[in-house]
Amino acid sequence: MPDPISHDQLQPIDLSDVLSRIGGDTSFLKELLAIYFQEYDEKKRLLEEAVTRQDYKQLSELGHSLKGASANLGLARLQRVALSLEIAGKGGKLQPAKEALRSLEAEVLMLKAFLAENPLT
Repeated sequence: MPDPISHDQLQPIDLSDVLSRIGGDTSFLKELLAIYFQEYDEKKRLLEEAVTRQDYKQLSELGHSLKGASANLGLARLQRVALSLEIAGKGGKLQPAKEALRSLEAEVLMLKAFLAENPLT
């Protein structure tokens, strides 16, 4: 019998968790997500540069930062991908870093699509 799929494998964001941590304030969550996406755009650019330069220290630091920001917003799937970036940086592994960067972008696109289909009210 297959293992049950956890909620965070289905949803890119655990809305019930993050909303409970911020008192159910959807307006505040919208602001936090806007900041997250704004910071993500800059971090993604820096991550791409770090991969190109094979700057594993910066890759690890950016992955770590993104991991924390993702965890704070209940973005477990993005948190795991960011951890992969951090680990690839610490291990000096270029191919896993490239794969994680592609996964990161795919997860962000899924999150944006989910939020578009499930607007916060």
